Amino acid sequence: MPYADFLRGLLGLAVFLGIAWALSENRRAIHYRAMFLGLVAQILIALLLTKVPAVVNALGGLAHGVDNLQRSAESGSMFVFGYLGGGDQPFIKANPQASTFIFALQVIPAVLLVSALAALLWHWGVLRWIVRGSAWLFGKLFGVSGPVGVSTSACIFLGMIEAPLLVRPLLPRLSRGEFFIIMVDGLSVIAGSTMILLGGMLAGKVPGAFTHLLTASLISTPMAITMARIIIPSDIVRSSERVPLESSYKSSLDAMTHGTINAVRIAAYVIALLIVFIGSISVVNALLALLPHQGEPWTLTSIFGNLFAPVAWLMGVPMGDLQAVGGLLGTKVTLNEVVAYGQLADLPPGTLTERGALIATYALCSFGNFGSVAILIGTLTAMAPEKSDEIVELGMKALLAAFLTTCMTGTIVGLLSILF
Repeated sequence: MPYADFLRGLLGLAVFLGIAWALSENRRAIHYRAMFLGLVAQILIALLLTKVPAVVNALGGLAHGVDNLQRSAESGSMFVFGYLGGGDQPFIKANPQASTFIFALQVIPAVLLVSALAALLWHWGVLRWIVRGSAWLFGKLFGVSGPVGVSTSACIFLGMIEAPLLVRPLLPRLSRGEFFIIMVDGLSVIAGSTMILLGGMLAGKVPGAFTHLLTASLISTPMAITMARIIIPSDIVRSSERVPLESSYKSSLDAMTHGTINAVRIAAYVIALLIVFIGSISVVNALLALLPHQGEPWTLTSIFGNLFAPVAWLMGVPMGDLQAVGGLLGTKVTLNEVVAYGQLADLPPGTLTERGALIATYALCSFGNFGSVAILIGTLTAMAPEKSDEIVELGMKALLAAFLTTCMTGTIVGLLSILF
C-alpha cells in the first residue's frame, strides 16, 4: 500500500475543504452538518459506483449500450462519408501503424445520435422521471429547493446551459446562494452528449472511459452543492411548489429533429473551438521555444505542469506523474476539457501510472474553465436579466468552487483505488 500517496490524499481533502472554508463569505453561517453530509455522500456514492459489483456491472452494461450506440452512429457515418467515417479503406496504407482516425467524422456522429435519442426520451417522459426523482433525493439529502434540485440533477444529462432552462420561470425568485449552487454544479460536471464525445476520444486509451466519466459527474454533484454552500452559506427556503417538467416537442419525430439540430450546433462549436485552441497552443509553444532554455524548450504544458503540480501532489497523484497531471489540469482550466482529454489520450504509453491516469480522468471531468464561465454567465443573464449583477459577480467564485469539487472527486477516487 503506498502510504505516502494515501496520506497526501487525506491531506488534500482537508486542504481543498479548508480553502473553501477560508473563502466563505460567512463562516459562522456554514452548515457544518451539511458539509459533513456532502463529503460522506460523495465517498459513499464513489464506493457504490466503483466497488459494489452489482452497480459496477450495471454501469458496465450501460457502457456496453453506449458502445452499441457509437457503432450505430458509425454505420450512419460510413453511409455518408464512406471510409472517412470508419468504413473499409479502398487503399493499402504505406504505414500500417498510421492512424486513419478522423475526429469530426468518427466521434461527432455519436453526439448527434445521442442528442436525438435524449430529446426523444425527454418527450416520452423517461428522462423527466429520472430528473424529478433525483431532484426529490437532493432535496431530502441536502435541503435544496425544488428549482435547484431540478437544475442540479438535470445537469448530468443535459448540461449547464440546458438544465437551468427547465426552471427558467423560477430563476428570478432564487436567492444568491441558490444561484451559486446552480452555477457551481454546472461547472463541476459534464453533459451526457459530452460524455459520448470524450468517451470516443479516450476509447482504447482509458479502459471503461464512458463509465468513468458518468461516475465522475455523479460523484461530483453532491460535493458541488457542498462547496457552494460552504463558500456562500444561505438559508435556502424549500418551496413546496412543484416544478413543471413538460415536453415542448409536438411529436416523437419533432423531438428527434430538434435534438439533432441542437447537436449540430454543439458539434460545430466543439470543432471550431478545437481548431482555434489547439492552433493557439502551437503558436504559444512556438513563441516559448524562442526563449532561452536549457534542455527541452518551454511549452504551455510544461508551464501548467509546474503551476498545477502542487495540486496534483495534494490529490495523491504518484510522484512520477505530478508534472503530466498538473499540465492536464492547467489545460482544462485555461482552455477546456476536450483539449485536456485529447492531450491525455495522446500521452505515450507508460507516461502515467494506472492510478495517475485514473485520478486525472476524474479530476478533468467538468466544464470548469474560463470559456465555460463566460458562456454560463451569458446564458443565465439572458434567462434572469434582473439577476445579472449577481451572476457576473459569482462567475469566478463558481469556477474556483468547481475546481475544488473536481479535485475532491479525483482525490477520493484515488484514495479508494489504494484501499480496495
